[in-house]
Amino acid sequence: MADKQTAEAEPQLDADGIPIQTYISTVLVVVPSKDFGEQALRYARSCLHNVHVGTRSVSTEYDEMVKGRLQDEFLVDGQLAGVSLDGYSGVIFAGGKGSLELAENADALRLAREAQASGKLIGAYGEALAVLVRAGVVKGKKVTGAKRLADDVKRAGGKYRTAQIVTCGKLVTAFDESAGMRFGKALASVVEI
Repeated sequence: MADKQTAEAEPQLDADGIPIQTYISTVLVVVPSKDFGEQALRYARSCLHNVHVGTRSVSTEYDEMVKGRLQDEFLVDGQLAGVSLDGYSGVIFAGGKGSLELAENADALRLAREAQASGKLIGAYGEALAVLVRAGVVKGKKVTGAKRLADDVKRAGGKYRTAQIVTCGKLVTAFDESAGMRFGKALASVVEI
């Protein structure tokens, strides 16, 4: 009997002998093609992974490496164009100067609105707050992010705060990358699994 319980508790392994992580839900991560803030993104993905929530990354660039502000480069999992939030428990918009391109992207704005309409997690940090402002999802909400966006938030009907992290229902925003670990923990506590 003890051998059977031990065998059932052992994780499934892939062909290389690496344990296969099983996820309860998955969050979509929208990453700019360049100059994104990779430190906060790493913390966000790691904290979600710790509560068995996977992430799938999309960007405007699919066939080329997306490049972070410091050193990270990776291939995203898919294209931003046409992606839907069906099957995802939320969306995160990666911050950094590159995220300003996302504030002009119709698909990014649509995803923010779709997440809000369906009551799913929405996360953004730093300059990515511009996406939420342009999408109209900050109206009546308390948020934080790049200080230069404070007036835009007010014009859009939101309440700008200078706190490192602001959680307002399913909306989690961070001032900048220095709040990375706290941002990740806030996402993990809000996401539905």
